[in-house]
Amino acid sequence: MKRAFVYFLIAIFLLLVVQPNIQTSDVDKNNRVPTNTTNSITTNENADIPQSESKATICIDPANGGTDTGYVVDENTSEKDINLTISLKIGEALQKAGYNVVYTRTDDNFETYSSEDDSTKARINLAIDQNADYFISVQMNNDEDRLTKGYSLFTQSNEDMINLAQAISEKLNNLSYSTFGGLDSDHYANFPILQDRDLPSVLLELGYLTNADDLTNLTDESFQNKIAYAIAEAFVETIN
Repeated sequence: MKRAFVYFLIAIFLLLVVQPNIQTSDVDKNNRVPTNTTNSITTNENADIPQSESKATICIDPANGGTDTGYVVDENTSEKDINLTISLKIGEALQKAGYNVVYTRTDDNFETYSSEDDSTKARINLAIDQNADYFISVQMNNDEDRLTKGYSLFTQSNEDMINLAQAISEKLNNLSYSTFGGLDSDHYANFPILQDRDLPSVLLELGYLTNADDLTNLTDESFQNKIAYAIAEAFVETIN
């Protein structure tokens, strides 16, 4: 009688304690929580930039500088500073892609000229003196209508440069930082910075500082880095 009672208690123990634990263990094994096996997410800011085979020399021209402030949005934001910041980031991205990068200026020191034509000639001569194969001028835009926004590209009537400008516009469009204002290769003569046809050039007007959305994105370091990467990637894909 006592032995039967002991067996009964053992059966109850197995039913109520041991069996649930076995079931729980099985459930846990079949429902493992996913874990992150990477330390970071790959973005345009940390992805490897494709490498250039040509190792061409690219001169980047941050428009304005010195006493020429360009468009001024407020007391603390001027076009010359935004042009320089983005230009240096473009240069860094192009260097990572394997290009030789030179500049018309790398800080706010730029000689004052009596006219825009003289300033433009000086910038082009700086590029030529540094044996530049390509020339990029980085500028901004403004408008009385504060709703006007978008980036535009201008280049010479040259198939290679048109292909480059198209590639840049597509890469920038993928960023959704602004709207595409157009690509013009027919009226390059209207832009002194593009008139030397022996120097393949592209003029980037990256946005309107008078538009709140454009201004916010163009002064945001994350978008600046993405813009720089996009331009470098376009170069590697078309001018390599």
